[in-house]
Order: sequence, then C-alpha cells, then structure tokens
Amino acid sequence: MSTSPRIETPRRIALHALGCKANQEEMDGLASALSAAGWQIVPFGQPAPWIVVDTCTVTAAADSDSRQALRLAARTGARVVATGCLAQRDPGSLAKILGVDWIVGNAEKPLLGEWIDQAARDERSAPSPRIRVSSDPTVTRFAAHGRTTARRRTRGSLKVQEGCDEHCTFCVIPSVRGASRSRSIAACLLEAETLVANGHHEIALTGINTALWGRDLSPPEELLALLRSLALVQGVLRLRINSLEPQYVRAEWLDELAADPRLCAHLHLPLQSGSDATLRRMNRRYLTHDYRELVRAAQRKIPGIAVGADLLVGSPGETSEDFERTREFIASLDLAYLHVFTYSEREGTPATRLSGGVPMAERRRRSGELRRLDRELRRAYIAGRLGSQEVVLPEQVGADGEARGLSGNYLRVRYSPPPGRDPRTPARVRLLSAQEDGRVSGVFVDWAEFEPREAR
Repeated sequence: MSTSPRIETPRRIALHALGCKANQEEMDGLASALSAAGWQIVPFGQPAPWIVVDTCTVTAAADSDSRQALRLAARTGARVVATGCLAQRDPGSLAKILGVDWIVGNAEKPLLGEWIDQAARDERSAPSPRIRVSSDPTVTRFAAHGRTTARRRTRGSLKVQEGCDEHCTFCVIPSVRGASRSRSIAACLLEAETLVANGHHEIALTGINTALWGRDLSPPEELLALLRSLALVQGVLRLRINSLEPQYVRAEWLDELAADPRLCAHLHLPLQSGSDATLRRMNRRYLTHDYRELVRAAQRKIPGIAVGADLLVGSPGETSEDFERTREFIASLDLAYLHVFTYSEREGTPATRLSGGVPMAERRRRSGELRRLDRELRRAYIAGRLGSQEVVLPEQVGADGEARGLSGNYLRVRYSPPPGRDPRTPARVRLLSAQEDGRVSGVFVDWAEFEPREAR
C-alpha cells in the first residue's frame, strides 16, 4: 500500500466478489489492505465513491451476473473497477459498459489496492490507462493482507497457489488464470501471522488447484510441508484445505489430517462426472475407481470427515447412460454434499468442438436431479453426525447470546454458550437436531482448547 499520509476522513469502498473461493479471498485481502490504509469497507449496494467487482467467467450465467453487477455499480455514479476472470477474458465488452472506469486483469490484480489508494489521493486524475490487462495472466506476485483493527470474521482465507496446468476440455480457467504458481512458505507464514493478528483463527488455504502448491518452487516443495509449517503459527486454531484435485492427493496428506486436530476433517474433491467415458472426454486425469478409492481412504482414516464434490452436468457427449452412471456412482459414496454446475459453452475450449451436444433443457433437468440428490446427501450426512461432539468456531453471536459458527467438518451449528468467557471462544458442541435452513442445533459441552503444536 502507499506510504503517503492517510487522509483524515476514511474513504469508502465497496467490494463485490462473484464465483469461486479464490475471488472471495482476493477481495478479503484487498479489504484488509485498504482498511490498514485508512479506507472504510462498506457492503456492496451501500453508497461508496469506489466500487470493485471481481468478475467470474466460468459459465455464461457467471458472465451475465458479472455484467449485471457492474451495471448496478455504474448506476451509482461511483468509480467502478472491473477485475477478475471476465475482465481478463473479455475486457473489450466490459469497456463498453458506461460508467466502468478501470478494467484490471488477473496478473495486475495484486497491485489493485495500491492503484486505488493512489488514484483516490488525486481526484482530478482519471485512472489511466483504462484497461490494464496483460496477455499472459500468470501471476508474478501475490497480494498481501494488511494489518487492521477493523472487525473481521473469525475465519480467514490465505491464497497459497494461483493458476492451473490441467487444461480440462470444458474449462476456460487456465487461459484467464495462467500457469500454476506457488506462494513461498515464508510468505505464507507472514500472511498467516497477519490473519491471526486480524482476528482470524481458522485459515482456509485457497488456490485454483491447491494440490499443486510447491511444485514450481526452487527447490520443489509439497503441500504437507506447508501444512506442518502453518500449524506452528501461534494463534492458528484450524486449517482448512480447499480446491484439491483428486489425482494429486497423497495418502500422507490423509494421515496428517487424521493426526492433527488443527486440520479440518473436510475435503472438497472435484469429481465432475461419475462416468469414465465422460471423464476421458473432459481430459480429467483419473477414473471413477481412483476417486472411489480416495474417498473411501479418507472416510476410513478420518471418521466423520465431510467429503464434497463438484459435478458438471450436460457436457458434450454425455449420454443418458453416462448421467445414470454418475447418479449411481454419487449415491454409492456417502458424500456430504455436492456442488452442481450446468455445462456452459466457453469460447476457445476444446469441448466446443466435440460432438454430441446436450440440449440446454436436458442439461437443466439433469442438474435438477443431482441437486435433489445433493439435498438428500446433506440430510443424511447431518443425521449421521447427530449425537457427536464437534469443535465449533463461532462467527456470529446474536443479541440473545446464541452463537453461530462452523465445525471442522463444514456443518453450520447454532448453540448457546454459557456466560463468563468471550462467546467467540471455540467450543465443543454436541449436535442435537437439524433445522430447516440446513443448520444444526447443538448444546454446549465445554470450551475447546488446542494444545501448542510441536515441530516435526
């Protein structure tokens, strides 16, 4: 951030992220950095002279949502910044939206906080140049969080990896995020310390393919080394791992999850299809047998673990038989939840050249069936955890004293902690019943204490 003296009246800025957890983390990091520089972060939709929209382009619906958000922002008369994946893929179309001042690519995004802070100090100057999008989106630096006293959530995100080398036939992400790049262990530790200082006691490791972390470093590292290093940071109560492509997950990682209570019993493993023929057309680097063995190993080693999956429905060549195999395969795995996406043609991806296109109405019908299966899986997983005790990290405390937070295995839990301690203290809670909104009601058992981790 700029080292110039802070302005006395905090400038207001609204930040809005669409799409993936990586976008959410980027806006969280920008918020903390701007807060540390004296800015006031306000919710998207409230009056602010500056608005940043971090766009998504993974589907046509994401494109539409991104453009709609930018138009809403532009109508307020604020200075509007479009960044993210749609800004990277199609900056020209966003430049046509009246009132969008800056279009910033993914490689330039880590500099965004400094640019905004500097531009705001000279209101007479319009941001120039208007479009700042490199042809190669591969990052050369990671944006840093800032130390701030602003009240933050008890959970924070740390981007440890960016980019993707997989080149699945349906996916546009490698072209808008670039090649895989890793944040060094030293830099990750500094960021973790900043997150803890900002009040975050759970840190979620995010990336486009977090499992690739360390492969491009010199010398190469692997994710297990990073996990063990971060677990030593004072004040880190929990670490959550996001975005692990299944073909890279090693048995040693599962052993570490089983051995260290700081590592959340939660894995999100993108599957995309339960048909081997469809996986081959997608250029996924595993088959259903490999995925099944990984899920069963995780469930065997880590009792109660929540395993979730991404599914892409209706890609070119997906027959009715392929879809039935997917549904049957999912039903056999005892997953905790699904994220279901309807296939959307992305210009420039190999999938658009494949035969056997599925009509959109049929894509939506199949997606609807899997979303119904998702609801069944969520109910079954929660039912299987009732009566168990889970450590809950509170995020909100109501006026009535009820705390709401997240368990390590990704359940949203509400309970009433006793007086005498900060109600945001992690608690051990016995799960009692499931609610209509998908939350779980529980009863306080004890305050949760984490013993200091020793280096191995």
